[in-house]
Amino acid sequence: MNDMHEANRRSWDAVSPKWQAKIDTEKPWRQVPVNPALVLEKEELRHLGDVAGKNVCVLGSGDNLIVFALAGMGADVTSVDVSQTQLDIAAGRARELGLAVTFLRADVTDLSALPTDRFDLVYTGGHVAVWISDLKTYYREAVRILQPEGLFMVTEYHPFRRIWEERPDCLQVEMAYFEQGPFQYDRSEDVPGAKPGSYPSYEFHWTVSDYAMAVIEAGCDLLALEEFGTSVEWEVTPLAGLPHLLMIVGRKSD
Repeated sequence: MNDMHEANRRSWDAVSPKWQAKIDTEKPWRQVPVNPALVLEKEELRHLGDVAGKNVCVLGSGDNLIVFALAGMGADVTSVDVSQTQLDIAAGRARELGLAVTFLRADVTDLSALPTDRFDLVYTGGHVAVWISDLKTYYREAVRILQPEGLFMVTEYHPFRRIWEERPDCLQVEMAYFEQGPFQYDRSEDVPGAKPGSYPSYEFHWTVSDYAMAVIEAGCDLLALEEFGTSVEWEVTPLAGLPHLLMIVGRKSD
């Protein structure tokens, strides 16, 4: 694990209790297994189809709501995240829900703990790629663990929404669309009792073409590239008219 990924792991381990407490109060995670549409978009469900009995891996599982949805749909799910704290909290929720999920702590750029050609479907998305310094290695590992003809689904926060200053009155570009970073931030304010600067984190901004080409170069035939959604409840910046999500679906070549 490189130094920036290690810093991100430390920061996520530290902020996860506060983050997951919000999930407890704001997200109906107990309902997700019986109503996957709470967390999966209709466009995703259309491409996923019937996952019952399939081996599925979710990379960068975070709050694990997607994991719970897929497990509730009958899939045999492996949840992978860099933060052990995130995984431990999710494992407790999975037990409460009666879901049999395999949890694995790993950096998504090194999935050597998982065998080649193992899964029917690999899903990743939400806000995962922003924490990853090497998108091509990330997706190459994702496709490696797929069976031939397996499905690789990426659904990410649309990169058009990342370039703006956070202000409610107008749109002002803060960083160029083509500037990848790394961008360094301080997450210590989200950790009770932490000293300023004690939890640095690093973000990386990828373009639509970065995502698409990384999927193709990893060894997939492109099945779909879709942009959808219009609003996000937590955003301050007035981004009406811009797509919320970017979805790319690929099928692993023979």
